[in-house]
Amino acid sequence: MASVKRSRPTPVFVLGLDRSGTTWLANLLANHPRAIAVQAPDHFGVHESIFFSHFARAYGDLEDDRCFQRFATDFTESDYYRLTGIEPEWLQARRPRSYPEAFRAVMDEFAVRQPTPADAWIEKSPAHTLIADRLARDFPDARFVAIVRRPRDVIASRLVVSGRPPPGYPARLGRLVRLARDCSLYERWLRAFCERGGGRVLLTYEALATEPESEVARACEVIGVEFEPELLDLRWDRNTSFKGEPKRSRGLSIPDRIVTITALAGFGLIPAERLRAHVVARQHRHDVEWPSWVWRRRDAGGDVG
Repeated sequence: MASVKRSRPTPVFVLGLDRSGTTWLANLLANHPRAIAVQAPDHFGVHESIFFSHFARAYGDLEDDRCFQRFATDFTESDYYRLTGIEPEWLQARRPRSYPEAFRAVMDEFAVRQPTPADAWIEKSPAHTLIADRLARDFPDARFVAIVRRPRDVIASRLVVSGRPPPGYPARLGRLVRLARDCSLYERWLRAFCERGGGRVLLTYEALATEPESEVARACEVIGVEFEPELLDLRWDRNTSFKGEPKRSRGLSIPDRIVTITALAGFGLIPAERLRAHVVARQHRHDVEWPSWVWRRRDAGGDVG
């Protein structure tokens, strides 16, 4: 009897601004028995690939063998690749000719190597949000699940996410304005992106918190899997900025709110596409800045977490 050929796993990209619930949402989707994601305890579950925002910018054209070798050497030593369990030699032998081909090959292989091969793989990197149109072009069969959150809560969380006390005024003023810019841009950009094509859904953090079953079911419908109540039972710690802090210290002060409301109103007058082009152009004027956790396991000489 001829074997039945399996269809390729469906790529699923979770989009959203940092501190909007992207990790929580991605973990919920990856909890499905037919889905898989690269996860680790030290990342509260899902691990960000930052593949297209960082790796794809840093090594040049993969058609060039020298560029490919530099890329393959670094990427296969990254925590993200190591956690897939795929041998470094596999990528060398596969010899992809473009970054989308490389990422698709790795994630598809990761999915089919599971004890029960996964029908979908989940990727979550907030840094990919503003290039979602490019992902939609390069992955025509992809599904996109986006999430937005009330700006004042995102801003309050991002002020303290570094673990250091936020700056006082006047330095705090510039920080709040930049955070308000990001909140205004990401929410409007995601709403427009999700309205432009099929296979896309936009959730809100607030609805996910109050009606998790219906919100996760909406995401499952877009992905093409059945909702199961067990998806809501996560084994990962929540990635919160306010662990151990009293509730009264978690919000914005009155001056913070005045600055935030004013800045949000001002940025709301700028077309989202124009603001996006400005932000992306500023990012690309600088060299790639690698987070400390990209090669943490390699640099530590073993597993972390």
